Amino acid sequence: MSNNVIDRYKMWTAAEVRADLDENRSDAVCIFENVGYNINISCAIRSLNAFLGKECYIVGRRRYDTRGARGVNHYEHIFHADTIQEVFDKLAPLGYEFIAIDNIMECNPQNIWDIDMQKKTAFVFGSESEGLSQEAIDICDRMAYIKQDGSVRSMNVACAASCVLAEYTRRFRG
Repeated sequence: MSNNVIDRYKMWTAAEVRADLDENRSDAVCIFENVGYNINISCAIRSLNAFLGKECYIVGRRRYDTRGARGVNHYEHIFHADTIQEVFDKLAPLGYEFIAIDNIMECNPQNIWDIDMQKKTAFVFGSESEGLSQEAIDICDRMAYIKQDGSVRSMNVACAASCVLAEYTRRFRG
């Protein structure tokens, strides 16, 4: 039982909450590759819960600081993989499109607000300092960036996941 849930779930067990959420999850998947600041992983998992995404994969790292998730990690489907290829091999046969989220302009990314995406989309996020690996870029069908107008070069993974999941939700959940 957690205090950080809507009133409806206040007296439910984690298994009961997860089962209820599973009835309405979208097909959005988040993949976090070699994210260096693990508080960002847990905050991104919190965003996945807020927008009711399907699941997330943490590539390269086995442990992360769950405090940023504020308990929602108990309601989410979180998997670990050693390589991005493992995740691709699992999701591609299910019809998933892979969109890298990064602002590498040499790769001609599309603005996330304008890009066509399908309902079964896996969004791939990289490390804050190094970005995505070349392997992840090569596996993805295409790349999108989040338009920013400020002076900061990039936003952290948790903020980026929130923006992307909000746009996905706007399109597919109304």
